Order: sequence, then structure tokens, then C-alpha cells
Amino acid sequence: MSRVVKMNILEQKMLSNPEAAEILRGLVERIKSREGNVSPLLAKTLNYLEKHSKLRGGESAQSVRMFLKGLGFKDETIVMILNICPKTIEELRILLDYEERYVEENVLKETLEYLKNVCS
Repeated sequence: MSRVVKMNILEQKMLSNPEAAEILRGLVERIKSREGNVSPLLAKTLNYLEKHSKLRGGESAQSVRMFLKGLGFKDETIVMILNICPKTIEELRILLDYEERYVEENVLKETLEYLKNVCS
């Protein structure tokens, strides 16, 4: 049986797949504990997000976001980096469309070195 749920948007934020999976996982657990099961749509969405997360298990998307933010990347770029986990400078450069600055080679190398440790 379907029901209408009214919600107010309190905040708008760009989320990567791992961040969305983390939030949805918490929601699914709350719904399961309260109602016993979740809708197939929620289950499939969570499965998709977990399957396509490039971060290693136990690695926090929030800590990766903070690291990339510290290097001066914009939120749009951070989301793309988290979703794709580039392995080469060329792959990373393609994701820099939203940056309104030239990103130094040493920053790109530092980013890739960090990603090598947190991405699968």
C-alpha cells in the first residue's frame, strides 16, 4: 500500500554515490526496524549505489571530501572525483571542467596519490 509523505527541503547538497549510499543505508535500516521491509525501489537504489561506489570498504566519503576540499576543489568536482576515482592525471583533468582556475600538476599528483589509497 502506498502512502503520501510530505517533506520540506531543509538543505540542498551535491552528493556522490558513496555519500548517497551512506544516507540511504541509514534510512533503509530505520524503515526495516519500523516496518520490517523496504520498498523494492529503495532496495534497488541502495544496491546500485553500493555496487557503484569506488571507495574501499570502511573509507569515509566525508574524509575524502574534506581532503579534496582542502586542496581547493569545488563541490561539483569533488562529487565527480568520488564517483569515478580517476587513476591518471589525464582522467583527473577531464573532471576539472567546473574549476575556474588552473590546477597545478603537484596538486593533481597529490590527489591521485591519495585516491590510490582510498579507491578500489
